[in-house]
Amino acid sequence: MQIEKNSPNGNALLQDANAFLGKIETGFLCLIIAMMIGLAILKVVMRYVFSASLLWSDIMLQHLTLWLCFFGAALATCERRHISIDVLSRILPDRYTRWTNFVIDCIALVVVAILAYYGFLFLADEQLSEAVLIGSVPLWWAKTIIPYGFVLIGIHIALQIGINLTNREDTPDTVEGEAD
Repeated sequence: MQIEKNSPNGNALLQDANAFLGKIETGFLCLIIAMMIGLAILKVVMRYVFSASLLWSDIMLQHLTLWLCFFGAALATCERRHISIDVLSRILPDRYTRWTNFVIDCIALVVVAILAYYGFLFLADEQLSEAVLIGSVPLWWAKTIIPYGFVLIGIHIALQIGINLTNREDTPDTVEGEAD
């Protein structure tokens, strides 16, 4: 991966890192959805064909949903498609939009850092529990996505802050495929 010196945008490395993480997250999302579908089908087959049940399947599906949400949130952050209030971008001139986005991203990074911190405290507390998911797998392993999901979202926000700071003034601040 080499950055061209004459490229119109000097932040290609940051954009590539952001896109690479997005592709990894997309892969995890596909894997999680496949696992959820497979587990749901297995649950139905076990119940109606073998008259048995998987006691751990409901808890596993709940935690897979949690993983799905955090990876989805990280991917949405990667693509700048997360929930945002764009009132400022509608009322301020375009030349200020870049800086309001910067300030909003910095605030979001602080909030995500606080959430990650408390997520790690929660995870440390969960590690004291003796609850298991399957066999001898501790239940807290399924909850590791909480702090690390916030870290992943924070990485995307930090990359986007870097992308915003290294963007030229005349570079539009839109996502590919986004309507103007």
